[in-house]
Amino acid sequence: MTGAEMILYAYGAVCVAMLIFNVAYDFFQRGRDERMGKKQEEYLAAIRAELAFFREKGTWEERYFRRLKKTLSRVDNLIAFDRALTDAVGDGTDEASAGYQERLQNLLLELAPVYRKREKMEAAYFAYFLSRHKLEKFRTDDAIQDLMVEYMTEDNLYCRINAMNALYVFGVPEKIVQAVAVLDRTDHVFNEKILTDGLLTYQGDHERLTELFWEKFDDFSMKVQLCILNYVRFRTGTYTERMFGIMQDVSRYKELRISAIRYFGKYVYEPARGPLLEFARDPDPVNWEYAAIATTSLARYRGDDVVSVLMEGLHSPNWYVRYNAAVSLEAQDLDYMDLIEVVGGRDRYAREMMMYRLEFRRMTQEAQGVKG
Repeated sequence: MTGAEMILYAYGAVCVAMLIFNVAYDFFQRGRDERMGKKQEEYLAAIRAELAFFREKGTWEERYFRRLKKTLSRVDNLIAFDRALTDAVGDGTDEASAGYQERLQNLLLELAPVYRKREKMEAAYFAYFLSRHKLEKFRTDDAIQDLMVEYMTEDNLYCRINAMNALYVFGVPEKIVQAVAVLDRTDHVFNEKILTDGLLTYQGDHERLTELFWEKFDDFSMKVQLCILNYVRFRTGTYTERMFGIMQDVSRYKELRISAIRYFGKYVYEPARGPLLEFARDPDPVNWEYAAIATTSLARYRGDDVVSVLMEGLHSPNWYVRYNAAVSLEAQDLDYMDLIEVVGGRDRYAREMMMYRLEFRRMTQEAQGVKG
């Protein structure tokens, strides 16, 4: 047998093995789904029977909840119960459903330390379950919140994210800040966008949360500080003075100052006009990011001084500054004739950029059915 034939036969054997594996896995997965569906139906029937018992007797069967605690210590049972619970109690508005969910809270408190010691993915699912079914919200004496904060020390990313998501649903501001501090201290901070987007989904007191973040702002790393500033920018325009201070503080990291510049592009603040103009007209190539973001932020400010600086920005050697200047000039609602000086000027790059933006605006208006 030649070497080529041996390779061919070996390749065929591997293909057959892969085929056998895929078929076996498909049967295993189907069997698993069937078992999960059967468990879900069993839990659904048990929950409905317990609800019926309560409606008839006005009390709960303690034996049922003791048995439930034992079975829910296994994550596959918890998954089936999760699905059944949603179907059984619905929105939980009637007395029996609401009472069942309230009774479930004690059971969850007992299960929390159990899952704390489990495999990381099991702990992550328990945190996810809590975010869906935890009723008691925004209480400072809630022991489960403390456990969710402890989850921040776990190495598993999904465990930390699900625990944070649970805190966003039922946590108090103090626990949110504490959890973020633990993430920061253990160098477990998520991607900035994940943390910022998560904070924006918080269902509690945003004003209190923001104030607590400001109080401890300098205790956090630059990465978390940036998340806080972005969270504030998307959430509220009531912190103009503090943002102004960060924008003007040359000792701050560049990323923080740029975030503050963006803030004043979203919320017009007249004292910020002068600094924004200075940033935008800075000719130093090293500071091009400040100039580019400031040029964008000036779009919502009106006045000849703004138009003049934006016109200057069209002649910048940096493409991003020129582009942002052109976009911001459009936002000034200038007439086409007001831009003839640029279009007809000698600066080819400025002329091309403005022509590109004007053509883009024309095409957009046509697409929207608006005549130019």
